[in-house]
Amino acid sequence: MTSPRPSFFARLLRFSFLMAGLTGFLRLYGAIMQQPDILSFSGRTWLPVYLMAAGGLMGLFNAGIWLLLKRKTAPRVWLPWAGVALNIIAYWLERLFLWAPVQRDTNTIWVAGMHTAWLLLAAISELQMKRRLNERE
Repeated sequence: MTSPRPSFFARLLRFSFLMAGLTGFLRLYGAIMQQPDILSFSGRTWLPVYLMAAGGLMGLFNAGIWLLLKRKTAPRVWLPWAGVALNIIAYWLERLFLWAPVQRDTNTIWVAGMHTAWLLLAAISELQMKRRLNERE
């Protein structure tokens, strides 16, 4: 019989969503606290509003996924995949459309590697969850 406790990789995946949610809320906080500096630096009135909205939404989204994964009942298989995919897509769309052309090439390999690791973590977590469910039957 298998343990009802979540596996190491499932806990690590949950922790990654908790950290992503915290990052979103810190982005919201930073945009609020640095609004005058952002306005003077960029000259765009919509940029602080965008940073606040994007940070708040990503914080709520990732914290919501963390809470759903933390519940004792088994989460849907697509939930971690949807969370990881939405985070990755949002990051790359923002990088492509909002970052200055000079900044787009910075740390690309690092970020691509981290996103690949996040996808691998979701895959390993799903495989372990399926293995545990099959062992119970």
